[in-house]
Amino acid sequence: MSYDFESPSRKLPFVAVNGFGRVLVGPAPGGKSGQAVRVNIPSDGRSFKSELVVKGLDAGGHRFSFANYLPGDWQERDLDTIVAQWFGKQDDGGGIKPVVALSIHGADWQVKVHWMADGEIREAVIPLGAARPGHWNRWAFDITWSSAGQSGSIAVTRDGVTVGSYQGANNHHRGEPPHFRIGAHRPNWRPEKGPSKRIGAAEAVLFLDDVAITGTPAGSRPDAGATAPGGAASPSRSPALSPSPAPAGSPSTSSSARAASASSGAPWGAVGGAAALAGGALVLLRRRCAKGSHGSAHRRART
Repeated sequence: MSYDFESPSRKLPFVAVNGFGRVLVGPAPGGKSGQAVRVNIPSDGRSFKSELVVKGLDAGGHRFSFANYLPGDWQERDLDTIVAQWFGKQDDGGGIKPVVALSIHGADWQVKVHWMADGEIREAVIPLGAARPGHWNRWAFDITWSSAGQSGSIAVTRDGVTVGSYQGANNHHRGEPPHFRIGAHRPNWRPEKGPSKRIGAAEAVLFLDDVAITGTPAGSRPDAGATAPGGAASPSRSPALSPSPAPAGSPSTSSSARAASASSGAPWGAVGGAAALAGGALVLLRRRCAKGSHGSAHRRART
């Protein structure tokens, strides 16, 4: 399936909004032609996500490709803004976390991977390099989901460059296969977490376009593209499911560029619908209990 947001008659994905955020279609910013989706989360004490949701995917391998754009005045925050996530159920519905999530944290992109082991949620954090506000990013995620007895894999490219890879458990192995969400989600802005995480925070606004999901043959791997500055990407190993997985990649270590925002002033229409690493970088592996409480870091793996 694919969505380019050019046709007003095309049925679009389900819209999931908590609070007073919006998901709108209008002219693409940043010099890009055609239409794009604008999502926003106001800093109002109630709003925390505005996303498009695609369900009904099978448990096989898929390539998820999409473009996103952070405006030039994007505010860096030392908290996650999730821009794409893959969500799988847990047995009791408690402490649910996305099995894979792409987010911007501070000035950098990162991926978090979650899986269950010994009754706890484990987490791997994989840096993907510096963000570039004022720039359209073109992402591709090649994902094969793990099963109870077999490792899964994730390969990430940005603008045709390999920036991260991972092999190991990447699923809770409960319920239906993970579904896909894309937009903006700030979990620390949930009302029950109080106002402290919103102090000094501006409204979150970003744009997305050219969303496509295609199946990939079992066991296939994406074509190896050029690697970002910082060294050649090293291949990941395939550990057993319970030990910590081995991420790899090679993002750029340059600082964030601050290009001017080129967002259009033309009117926007509401969306309808039925509905890895530079040398020496650290990957932080954490434990979380099944209810989602934070545990102490139990291992740092240097790659």
